[in-house]
Amino acid sequence: MVCQRDIVEVVFDDDFGGNHPAIVLSNKLVQDVEGYFVCVMMTSKNFNDEFSFVINDEMLTKPLNREHCEARCHLINFVPVDSIIRNRYRNQIKIDSFKKLIDKINKSTFSTKDL
Repeated sequence: MVCQRDIVEVVFDDDFGGNHPAIVLSNKLVQDVEGYFVCVMMTSKNFNDEFSFVINDEMLTKPLNREHCEARCHLINFVPVDSIIRNRYRNQIKIDSFKKLIDKINKSTFSTKDL
């Protein structure tokens, strides 16, 4: 079982480079009911675009010790709980930063401004 805000490693489509760390977005109820969780992909590449949410070590419970890290706010995946590759990070994004990430995902990915 994973918790909301955990950083885990999961498989993304090969077009996105395969395995990536990801932040768990969904709550425990989603996992209990569906056996799946919703997550957003993390990368060390610097895209610096409207879908980038830059993550620094101060936003996490433990440092990643990476030069650059960002969540790709539009790359959201629905993953079976039992298909986590590993939870080697044993890390979480802090609550305040998580709320900012959710806000960024909503604004950049689910905005209805152009409708």
